[in-house]
Amino acid sequence: MKAFHCLVGLRQPLTRVAPAIRDRLPEIAPALDDVEIIRAVARVEQPCGGVKLVNEWRVNPKLPAALNGHITPDMLGWLDHADWSADLTHCRWRIEPYFMAEAISCEGETRFEPAMGGRGTRATFEGRLDIDASALMRVPAAWRRPAAAAIELLIGTLIPKNFRNTADAAAGLLD
Repeated sequence: MKAFHCLVGLRQPLTRVAPAIRDRLPEIAPALDDVEIIRAVARVEQPCGGVKLVNEWRVNPKLPAALNGHITPDMLGWLDHADWSADLTHCRWRIEPYFMAEAISCEGETRFEPAMGGRGTRATFEGRLDIDASALMRVPAAWRRPAAAAIELLIGTLIPKNFRNTADAAAGLLD
């Protein structure tokens, strides 16, 4: 299991940043490296005022040549299941990848707090990624656990970076 954590400070108030991240991901996508499109596939307003969202992310990263033919474009994406609090200070999320979904577990939470006397936002993004090594059937058995650890390290580094870029792009929309 790989735990990850990211703290982002933004020069926009929480009341503008959090709604932008929740509701404007399709507008943010063009500003993100390797992201082709983000689209909302489900949105349910909760009686408590919260919102449950499912966004589809389609990406096109540069992959190592060794993965050519093993990973096809239809595998490069995920569903982002997000459960936002009514006051926009908290979001629990879970990622459902299109590739090895049965072997990958990724979930966490994002918290938004006022910063800089209310003129800014402190966004804390944390989660955990777990890859079931036994599901790596194409990898020799002796290499499955190290391969899973390497994948967790790689993805566990990319996810916080992606959040930081998303938060920065959201703040950029508001400038």
